[in-house]
Amino acid sequence: MENYRILFIISSLQGGGAENHLLNLCRHLKASAYSCAVCTLSVVEDGLERNLIEEGISLFRIPLFSLGDLIRPKSVVALRRIMHRFRPDIIHSHLFHAEIVAACASILSGVPAISTRHSSGLEFAWWRVTLIRCLRSRFKRIITVSRDAAREARRQGFPDGTVIVLPNAVDTRRFKPLEPGERSAARRSLFERYFPGTDHESCLLVGAVGGLKAVKNYPLFIRMAARLSESMSGDGSDVRYMIIGEGDERETLTALARTCGIGRILAMPGFLEEPERLYPLFDCYILPSLTEGVPLALLEAMASGVACIASDVGDVGVILADAGELVEPGDEDSFLRAASTLLTESDRRSELGRKARVRVLENFDTDIWGDKIVSIYNDLLG
Repeated sequence: MENYRILFIISSLQGGGAENHLLNLCRHLKASAYSCAVCTLSVVEDGLERNLIEEGISLFRIPLFSLGDLIRPKSVVALRRIMHRFRPDIIHSHLFHAEIVAACASILSGVPAISTRHSSGLEFAWWRVTLIRCLRSRFKRIITVSRDAAREARRQGFPDGTVIVLPNAVDTRRFKPLEPGERSAARRSLFERYFPGTDHESCLLVGAVGGLKAVKNYPLFIRMAARLSESMSGDGSDVRYMIIGEGDERETLTALARTCGIGRILAMPGFLEEPERLYPLFDCYILPSLTEGVPLALLEAMASGVACIASDVGDVGVILADAGELVEPGDEDSFLRAASTLLTESDRRSELGRKARVRVLENFDTDIWGDKIVSIYNDLLG
């Protein structure tokens, strides 16, 4: 097998689903003896740069405030220099701005390009569709994480034979349940830090993980948390809530939590490293998103053996199947009922958590997923 050189171009390294997807892929390629490098277009350090450096992945940066910066001589020279220095066999882009830069890099170098689409209905509208149609001949394959994203790519003129649906995956050796003693100690530490004075043994913990942006619909999570805590207080049950992530909606969500009166029982600590040590501490994971492709955070929670409740959007239903609770997006009452049931029925929580991990092991493990991407590279390069 050839030791191909893969240059990834990504719009940012903020630590969201697409960025962690890329980190997982770099790890798999490195283990498979492939050479890979990452070029970020962000003007600032976003968080995952250190992870890539620690993994021994070469890191480049072309800071672009907008796509207009791409036509500046300085940017063109930087792109040429990266292509000359790394000499990739394939350019693989993630997210819209990176897709445009990858097409330009392909034009400059003649190196074939691939793009991974992480969502549908969000990044491509108006002039963006026109632009990508003009550049689509540079892309030999379009990998989409969901069927909706595949349909969107075909509407943009990409031939059926070039569009491949390949759902996200998770490293099940990294994301896994903790042993009871280890879990208890970790929960004690977490509660002491974020919910001092709360008994970590008797209190239930409900979590959500993802960027603080409108599409994630965290206002529903907060309103549901307020109603849920009020309804369960009569049973003597104590519940705490966490939203892990960072983004533009922080101030809005913090204000809503105060208005709903749950500021004391809701923690929003921002982006946390080692999320694999956090997921197993949840008793229930909730994904209230208005739209998704194949959310990596959901797969991570499932692999960690956590019972999940999720909006039935994108390919979430394909992922979760009967290993969790599916709810109509935006239906706050249904989320409330599902969460109330899971939190009061420990046996059902345990069973759904077990089924969730088995489902990920059988269908969404990074070893299987990574090998499929490698086969796409091999097929493209013959």
